[in-house]
Amino acid sequence: MPFRVVHDWHVRTVAPLLTQASVRCGADGEDQEGVRRLHSRALAGERVTETEWAGALVPALTEVYRRAYPYADAHAAASAGAHAYAMDNDYGEERAAEFASFYAELNTDANARSFADANALANGRALAAAFADADEHALADAYPFAYVHACALAVARADGAGEGWPGRYRAACERLADGLADSVGRGAS
Repeated sequence: MPFRVVHDWHVRTVAPLLTQASVRCGADGEDQEGVRRLHSRALAGERVTETEWAGALVPALTEVYRRAYPYADAHAAASAGAHAYAMDNDYGEERAAEFASFYAELNTDANARSFADANALANGRALAAAFADADEHALADAYPFAYVHACALAVARADGAGEGWPGRYRAACERLADGLADSVGRGAS
């Protein structure tokens, strides 16, 4: 499969979905648009350096991984654990609730930030090298399924939390898959 299929898919499907998710979550979408512009340049045959790719990918992926992080679930688990600890140590209900809320916010914010930063840095550099060299083996080594999974999670979480979560995630996966199929069709012709 020609590597231009990868660029086409990002231009037509991945970046627009991530930009929409970004805007729905209150950001301007510019980080995602920056990556889309690089894919457009590469699709047009222009050489994009690894440094340019990394400069665009790392902030865009930081946003993707931040949105992909299961914040609500992690916050609930941290809150429940902190509340149980506080109750076991005679904080009393009111102080236990305050402690649990404070702890859960600090803990979950730090974990989400670390998750996003570490994944964006590692995957941004790996993808930058793959994209710069149009190297399908380097792309495969960058764990594309994990990247696509994070994109689908980010899109689904931007659509809301709670009821309907499996359907939103499935819909995001289907949009990504349909876009890839379209890009493969264009790349084969």
